Amino acid sequence: MQIPTGHFYWTRHPDGPFVTLISVAATYLHPEMYRPGELRKRARRNDDPKIRAFKAELREAILHPDRLPEGELEWNVEYNDASDEAFLARLWKDLYGDEPVTEPGQA
Repeated sequence: MQIPTGHFYWTRHPDGPFVTLISVAATYLHPEMYRPGELRKRARRNDDPKIRAFKAELREAILHPDRLPEGELEWNVEYNDASDEAFLARLWKDLYGDEPVTEPGQA
């Protein structure tokens, strides 16, 4: 999939699926702006609506990676993991440790 240069997913699809996950990940984890420590610090804040949305979308993406827009996560973050699934699992572990991905009653 060829992504248009200079056109971020969240600007092309502001109401698209996983827009918060992709934009937050790109903000902190793109190689040119790599700041994982700042993301870890921000991820601990329960009073941040954007981070709550990010965490919910991260959960959803881990549970249903087939719903991710094709190529967008990798293009915006440029991770070295073998797949979206591997990146998402590593990201969850880095940010939330051993916290279960699923919440009680969530499948």
